Amino acid sequence: MASRHMPEAVVVANATAGGGVQVPRLQAWVADAEAVDLCTTHTLKEARACVAAYWERGVRRFVAAGGDGTVHSLLNALHAVGPLTSLEALGIVPVGTGNDLARTLCLPVSLPEALDMAVYGPAHPVDVIDVVMGDARVLALNVCAGGFGGYIDKVVSGDPKSLLGPFAYVMGAARVLPRLRRYDTTLTLDGVPVRTDPLLNVVVANAQYAAGGIHVAPGADPCDGLLDVVTVRAGRAGAVAGVIAQVLGGDYTTHPLVDHYRARQVHIEAAPPMWFNADGELLSNEPVTFTVRPRRLPVARPPEVEGEAMARDM
Repeated sequence: MASRHMPEAVVVANATAGGGVQVPRLQAWVADAEAVDLCTTHTLKEARACVAAYWERGVRRFVAAGGDGTVHSLLNALHAVGPLTSLEALGIVPVGTGNDLARTLCLPVSLPEALDMAVYGPAHPVDVIDVVMGDARVLALNVCAGGFGGYIDKVVSGDPKSLLGPFAYVMGAARVLPRLRRYDTTLTLDGVPVRTDPLLNVVVANAQYAAGGIHVAPGADPCDGLLDVVTVRAGRAGAVAGVIAQVLGGDYTTHPLVDHYRARQVHIEAAPPMWFNADGELLSNEPVTFTVRPRRLPVARPPEVEGEAMARDM
């Protein structure tokens, strides 16, 4: 929905996020707002075209209305048109399936409060994950997962997540867990190889939550200039079941099969090749390098997340 005036902010809404039921409410809010446009998109191509058009007009505040995949798409669309540091702010209105990044950033739950924060709130910088796989490069903000985490996304990538909601991840786990795969993994942190046993899963996190509220990286802080790396080593079936129980029940990083690291750069090679996702979006199974870009992105959010990642139930 383009306007004749020069908007101060553009809300880029995923038409299908969260089942698409929030679009009429977004339209009503924008209709009453000053100098705000709404761009409702159905595909990544449409989102990129919207961002490019408004960037050309001089707009520097963009709002992602959707889930973590919508934020991921908008982030990369913005990176394609100009330097992230020239943004006034990226705002987030969490109306998607998972809304995991919003949990770590303590964003408002109600739609009007979330829109007020995203469109008019102060910007504070957060770290960005630079992901390189072969010739491909993407940016991520939340969590990247490989092994059975990445494979779950591969399994459910064709399912209608907007209709299934969090059950998509439960169904994916049910299909994957009976045939867990061991990966002979070379994990290199800040240029130093780390000796590991065969792994089942790897999480590289900028924030704390993934898969609709699962606490995959309890200590992750999106403002500390470091990536949290959590690995799950292969073990007996009962021990692995214990890891999964702790994942669902709280802090699983204390389990004997789990290792936790922090680094500025992470390189992973695995045999067989390990599938990875970024912010829930399936990537590839090539060797991958993750590099943190400290405080690269201004995000409209409460300031109290500075210094220590804070989270609350949404």
